[in-house]
Amino acid sequence: MKHPLIDRLATVIVIFLFLLAYLPLVWLSFHNHPSAADDYCFADTSLKYGFWQAQKFYYDGWTGRYFSNMLVHGSPLVWGWYDGYRFIPALMATALVGAIYAAVSELLRTESLINRVKATALIFFLVVLSLQSTVEAFFWTAAMATYTVPTILTIYLMAVLIRYNRLSDGPKKWLTIVWTSFLVFAIVGSGETNLVVLILLLLAITGYRLVFRRKFDSLMAWLVVVSLVSAWLLFRAPGNAIRMGSNEAKAGELFPSIARSFIWLGRSIAFWLLKTPILPFTLLYVPFARRANRQGSPVRDLFMIPAGLLTVVYLGLLAAMIFPSYYGLGIAPYARTMNILFVFFAIGWFYVVTVWIGWLDRRGRSLTIAQKWPAPVWLLTGIWLIGSIITSNAVNQLYADWLSGRAATYDREMTERHQQLLTSADTVRLQPISVYPPSLFVEDVKPDRTHWWNRCQSGYYGHKALVLDSTLTANR
Repeated sequence: MKHPLIDRLATVIVIFLFLLAYLPLVWLSFHNHPSAADDYCFADTSLKYGFWQAQKFYYDGWTGRYFSNMLVHGSPLVWGWYDGYRFIPALMATALVGAIYAAVSELLRTESLINRVKATALIFFLVVLSLQSTVEAFFWTAAMATYTVPTILTIYLMAVLIRYNRLSDGPKKWLTIVWTSFLVFAIVGSGETNLVVLILLLLAITGYRLVFRRKFDSLMAWLVVVSLVSAWLLFRAPGNAIRMGSNEAKAGELFPSIARSFIWLGRSIAFWLLKTPILPFTLLYVPFARRANRQGSPVRDLFMIPAGLLTVVYLGLLAAMIFPSYYGLGIAPYARTMNILFVFFAIGWFYVVTVWIGWLDRRGRSLTIAQKWPAPVWLLTGIWLIGSIITSNAVNQLYADWLSGRAATYDREMTERHQQLLTSADTVRLQPISVYPPSLFVEDVKPDRTHWWNRCQSGYYGHKALVLDSTLTANR
């Protein structure tokens, strides 16, 4: 039985939670500046040697990530549009919302528009709530190009692949094949983390349809070929050996890396289940999952998968995202890896739950806790939700940087520094920035004029040397 008042209240709460996560990202976006770490190096190289030659330098000398290399070598700094960095975080956050909505709309296309929007809003809220590094997720261009962008494209690709199966033969279907091929090429060429998960996911889907459905899916088989060729293009780069050279002593151990990946995944899942309200949200999601699995539902076939097998594949894919950190670097995954790991964990969690709900319903073991005891479930959700928000480092950090004025101060001082750097001089001595808001800041130039960040930034602005001078603090 539906309760209109509860439905309206739930809608208001969902809107509030979405805005709680989305608004600070948009607001802080307009305080964003290019980082001394990498941004100026990419721009300086591109301007000195040309767009394509700069990418060849990085491909041969540092990394084979050909698509993310292309993005960072075409940044707003290259165009001379310094303020372009103020729009990138807002665009990234909005693109992530759009990709999630595209996937939700395909998986739950029988639901009303408002329900699909609410599901999208809650998933985005969970993602922001769990961020281990907001700056690496939305504000640092180098990290976004390698992690956030391919994650958005992967989610969107899944939506396009689901939609493809409903297209009739014709130009639109052929154009979709071309489009999905490009998406795979771009995702694989952005970074190893998304490369691994995408190739394994494509292989899993192709293998499942061949073995369990007795169907050879020509599109999926083609995309597997595209992904493998793209991976070869990435891994053959001479720069990979140089970048990984310093980690050879502790990297390259196959079975220990696999074991460490699963151990880290287990700890991470336990942490997320406790620190985010995903469990109470799951109880409230059950009616949606049951409708998706109902006899005659247009999306029912998407969830008619062996639940146990799916769970194993799901956990394996998540562990595979961690594996490159242990195998390639010999260390636990960086915060930027954990950021995108949770995105796939959350979306995959609700997909796997939907499959299990269908499995239970077909055996007459319906999960109806939220329907039988709505008041306790809503109370639990409210308490868990408030606790999760209060203890979320990401949310607290975003609002602290915004409301304390740290972001505005950082913005003003970085703008003044940019104006100083535009003046003509052989050597420029810079004042340290008085505040470094963690939501926006990665690294600054150093007192040592020979440091790589200093050399890149001085080269970009046409100076011979650039020095961070801690004695120049009179006006701070």
